[in-house]
Amino acid sequence: MLLACLSATATADERAGTTPLTPLDTSSPRATLRSFCDTVDRIFVNLTTAERTLALRAETRHLIQQAVTCLDISAIAPTLVDSESRQSIVCLKEVLDRIELPRAADIPDAAAAKADGLKRWRLPGTEIMLTRISDGPREGDFVFSAETVTQAARFYDLIRLLPYRSDAGSPGLHEAYVTLGGWMIPETFIRGLPAWAHAKILGETLWQWTATLLLLMASTAAVWHAWKLPRRQTGSASRDVVGRLLFPAVLIAVSLICDNLLTFQIRLTGDNLLAVKLFLRVVTLVGVLGGVLVTMSWLCDLLINIQGMRPEAIDSQLIRLGGKVLTFIIVSWILLNAADSIGIPVTPLMAGLGAGGLALALASQYTLENLIAGLVIFADKPVRIGDDCQFGGVRGRVERIGLRSTRIRGADRSIISVPNAEFAKMQLVNFTARDHIPLAISLTLQPDIAPRPLRKLLERLHRVLVDHPRLANEPASARLSSATPSAITVEVSAIALTGDDDEHLAIREEVLLTMMEVIRSCGCDTSAEPTVSPAIMRAAA
Repeated sequence: MLLACLSATATADERAGTTPLTPLDTSSPRATLRSFCDTVDRIFVNLTTAERTLALRAETRHLIQQAVTCLDISAIAPTLVDSESRQSIVCLKEVLDRIELPRAADIPDAAAAKADGLKRWRLPGTEIMLTRISDGPREGDFVFSAETVTQAARFYDLIRLLPYRSDAGSPGLHEAYVTLGGWMIPETFIRGLPAWAHAKILGETLWQWTATLLLLMASTAAVWHAWKLPRRQTGSASRDVVGRLLFPAVLIAVSLICDNLLTFQIRLTGDNLLAVKLFLRVVTLVGVLGGVLVTMSWLCDLLINIQGMRPEAIDSQLIRLGGKVLTFIIVSWILLNAADSIGIPVTPLMAGLGAGGLALALASQYTLENLIAGLVIFADKPVRIGDDCQFGGVRGRVERIGLRSTRIRGADRSIISVPNAEFAKMQLVNFTARDHIPLAISLTLQPDIAPRPLRKLLERLHRVLVDHPRLANEPASARLSSATPSAITVEVSAIALTGDDDEHLAIREEVLLTMMEVIRSCGCDTSAEPTVSPAIMRAAA
């Protein structure tokens, strides 16, 4: 028989020369079968030993890792490799212990495989295939093919009613793996359960389903309390953040603990384990995404508070926008890695997202235009929240700059919402950004003022502008603009040293009153006809 012949080929000298660091011999189909069977037989002995010490458990874990090197696990999702590879090892060994196998001489060794250029070898009368690794550090080694590994559970279901061969090295391996549980559940406890607890339902024993149900109930209670606790607490912002992070943290912790217990302690198998692990991976993903959202929001608020920005300021909104973009990138990266870890092909998914994104971009072209225009407004900052501005024929104060539109409160206290795409194209006048405001006054005097008094009046008006502390000395002028039989016009211009409209009006008012006093006090208050009063007829901006 194969197992006896293979074991006989492993001489005492060969085994004496091995160490825990020595890899299994997988140089040929014969060597791989021998290494795999010998290693799993040693695992079975350790599992069925009455007293399982820490050293024995450590040795068993090492042997399992070595047995995995005989498998092509490329078709198993990364997040399921640990559990699925162990189950495949057990199922494949059960098959090899039950079916008739060829003589060792009929299985190619390293020399025969090299001479024939062997790339794959099928176990006669079965679908079990060993393939040669074509590249990488293990090039030339033979392992059980990916198809064989993924179909191992099906192979076991087909032969599980067949009797073991007389030379089987690990009879009862699957039963021991399923029913004995992990190191946290004492073997004596499991064997002491009543017979009905070992009855199988849907591929698992009743005690396993009971333990699974109790574990899920305890996990649900923990998650529920974590969800309710933050709602009951009030306090500082940091305490609030801790409360909001508690729920996703509990989700992650509970899912990881349940995954470990169900896989290595309760030891669910087959599709039952696969379904539970996928569900727990989704729960873990929800917890991670929730933690990312809460953390990014807290970091944005922290940065705004450190900089002393107003929550409604454009810089604050820009920080929040950057945080949302960064959050989207992180979330997308996490989702893609999660999809890859559970076996969802990422490349077709990315292609589908690209095509869908293009269609979405075409359908929401106007929305994207507003979004891009909003980013331009954020970056260029032609206006800020609170600025007094004018666009087109509308003047008002900016109340909000969003991703889609800009909101302005008009002089009549009405709210005007302008799409960012249109707002960015308009000619914007920002009155708040002015450092100085021009002062322009047109004085219309009576036409009967003589030239000499008029010249003196212009000099004094100019002096009023120069001496005023809130007006710039240059340019400041008071010039005769026109003289007609009906009126004399004097144009007064200066620069008010303020950007505030109210202060500008106060300066203008003070200048006008002072000029009225100058006009009345200068020599231009007499004329050829004393009965005519040389008063100011009009003063206009």
